[in-house]
Amino acid sequence: MSEQPPDAGSPPPRRAKGPQPQYFDDPAIDQLHAALLALAAELSVAFDRIDAIERVLEDRGNLHRHEIDEFVVDAVGEAEREARRTVLVNRILRPFRDYRDTLAARAAKSEDPSADQGT
Repeated sequence: MSEQPPDAGSPPPRRAKGPQPQYFDDPAIDQLHAALLALAAELSVAFDRIDAIERVLEDRGNLHRHEIDEFVVDAVGEAEREARRTVLVNRILRPFRDYRDTLAARAAKSEDPSADQGT
């Protein structure tokens, strides 16, 4: 019987380990590129969901566009929307935060006198 690795039941890591590839001369452009791709992916999913909703509603024939325009979300729905927005913003800004954290770690390492002594 084969043994499973110790982490076989754990979810995969959320981020890749190691340095991120750099595609452009300026690392800031890489961060903008990553954020733009994340935003495009999110927008694509949103458009697909909107399309599905519109098609289902059109098939059922029981909703008018003005009802969508006049819809007011309740407190539970607003809380869910806010949580979703927070996740989206964090995902879009993650490349910038990662880059900032990398720069901060480099700066801290260069300022640490024990780092040069190998201790």
